[in-house]
Amino acid sequence: MSSDALRNSLLAARDRRQELLDTLFPTPFPATVMLSLNLPGGEKTGARADRLFAWGERALLAAMNGSAAARGHDALGPFALYRTRLLATQVKRLGIAVEGAYPAGRLLDLDVYDHAGNQMGRADLDVAPRNCLICREPALACIRAGRHSSDELARAARALIDAL
Repeated sequence: MSSDALRNSLLAARDRRQELLDTLFPTPFPATVMLSLNLPGGEKTGARADRLFAWGERALLAAMNGSAAARGHDALGPFALYRTRLLATQVKRLGIAVEGAYPAGRLLDLDVYDHAGNQMGRADLDVAPRNCLICREPALACIRAGRHSSDELARAARALIDAL
């Protein structure tokens, strides 16, 4: 698949996920969580992605009591939406703890929304942004500066998953 085709496929998947999210709000549940993967490069699906997602799902559900609202698999990989009676701030803190529990947790993407659909971010809790997989600088700064190749980041991600 060409890089343009891959990019278009990923953007279309992101748009479909947003459309699904938009149908869930407002909700009587204090928080909704989307669990997905934050994998660099073009390899977003397959056995490694499925293994990481299953591990992340077990860790998330052990940390919070929630019920599945939707599940799916697309060009971005597996994803699931959960509703919980916990407050969005509590769930975000639990999600950050799950992401930090193991090195591979860094590859999970736990997006938390309040009852109205407003996303709760790390900055809302005065928590530092995610670090880069390679150099531990803020990931967004490395992405913007193009400090690491997609192949280098993908190799680092595969190593983290393989160590699970």
